[in-house]
Amino acid sequence: MPSASRTADRPADEDIDKLLRLASVPSLTLASIDGDRITTKAFGVRRAGDAERVSADSVYAAASLTKMVFGYVFLGLANEGVVSLDAPVREYLPLPNPNDARAVSITARHLLSHSSGWRNWRDTNADVLTSNLEPGTRWSYSGEGYFFLQRILEMLTGKSLGQLARERVFEPLGMKRTSMAALAELEPFQVTGHGGRGEPRTPYGRAALLELRRMMTARNASLEAAMVSDSELALKTVDAAAAVLPNSLLVNAAFSMLTTANDFGIFLRHVVTAPRRGGPAAAIVKQMMTPQVRCNESIQWGLGAGLEDVGDRRYAWQWGDNPGFKAFYLADPQREQAIVVFTNGDRGARVYERVIRSLLGTDHPAFLWA
Repeated sequence: MPSASRTADRPADEDIDKLLRLASVPSLTLASIDGDRITTKAFGVRRAGDAERVSADSVYAAASLTKMVFGYVFLGLANEGVVSLDAPVREYLPLPNPNDARAVSITARHLLSHSSGWRNWRDTNADVLTSNLEPGTRWSYSGEGYFFLQRILEMLTGKSLGQLARERVFEPLGMKRTSMAALAELEPFQVTGHGGRGEPRTPYGRAALLELRRMMTARNASLEAAMVSDSELALKTVDAAAAVLPNSLLVNAAFSMLTTANDFGIFLRHVVTAPRRGGPAAAIVKQMMTPQVRCNESIQWGLGAGLEDVGDRRYAWQWGDNPGFKAFYLADPQREQAIVVFTNGDRGARVYERVIRSLLGTDHPAFLWA
């Protein structure tokens, strides 16, 4: 990656503004990390048709970039002996499908590296979660797997995902506008998601979110303290006929984090400088960067992160793909460099690919895989 000082010069600001217009994406924010330095840029507006500009502190849905933060939390607890990476997960919680013979050997290592064989998500109560391959042998992306690990951590610690992330990542690093839960106090800073033609999208699950907030307020508790059972109850309260499945629950290890370019840049800086600083963070980053399963000649998966080999460089990476929001990060701990881009439109990937290629001066195999 180029030094952070160069990111302000290439591509030109007007080029990014034009890309956003052509793709019908209202905004883009980014953070570039070079050692201890973070450089941020912001383009466009919070909502199509409105004049308010975004900043590096505007709040976006991180989508699957959530998985990296969750993986960091999980590995920290594993290294402290709270949970095992290699014990069958059925030793902690009953499997979703106890009749699946392959699933009895699934471990947290398999789930973090997307090699359990479980599908990404179930869509109806009639869907059965069955391992479609021998665990550990091949890659198969699974949000369900991350959610299952969330439930395990709740059971072992007695704390919610929101609390664990707050205590172990957001608060220590000073990530002031980041949460695993859709906090009311973040709403004034949130951008709106948009469809492929730039039309504003209606936020998913708004009624369930408002009910969950009401429930937690009645207990004099933060929304971040909501457990999986609370999310399930809120959903059933507003829609008794709803399929209460992991992909419909709003506090979710696979996709629910809200964050900013500046805040996620702070997290990436923590990750890429960890090997130099040493300590528990360095051990976690080493685990994340250790390949577990190969996808193709350039792409592998570690624990909580995709891995991409380009020449002699190994990047951690992940795409984010929620309705109305597309995001991407690359991180190179060996050189202490990283970049993250957030967009608020369904065509955002077309923009962030071009911006990242231009800023870094090279193509990335991950764009072909994502």
